[in-house]
Amino acid sequence: MQKKSKSIFILLVISLVLNLYFGINSYIKSTYTPNLDDQDILAEMTSMVIQSKRYKEIASRETVYAIKQGVNRFKVANPSSIYHYGIYVKTEKQTYMFSCTDKACTDVSNEGWTYSRYSEEEPILPLEKTD
Repeated sequence: MQKKSKSIFILLVISLVLNLYFGINSYIKSTYTPNLDDQDILAEMTSMVIQSKRYKEIASRETVYAIKQGVNRFKVANPSSIYHYGIYVKTEKQTYMFSCTDKACTDVSNEGWTYSRYSEEEPILPLEKTD
């Protein structure tokens, strides 16, 4: 009987550890993965970025390879804040980060920049080179 109790205890511990792992993993993914409401907001923000004067300046002097949308709920104290959304314009020189200028998101501005993978690597597409 004692061997059976040990086996049940071990299975219970394994189950608890797996549930904790999958629960924490799911929570962390949800903080960086946009939901349907987030996607609508990010789509409108992307449109605002493309229409902005700053984006047009960047696009006139650098090759824009990609525009990436992102959400980071760890970025601000209030997870429902508009400030956890970001649009990233990737060029051959840098990645420009755009975000809302106010709580109503009436405009977007270039809040910073960072390294671009395109400064040292080729674009991903086309996947197959044609001659």
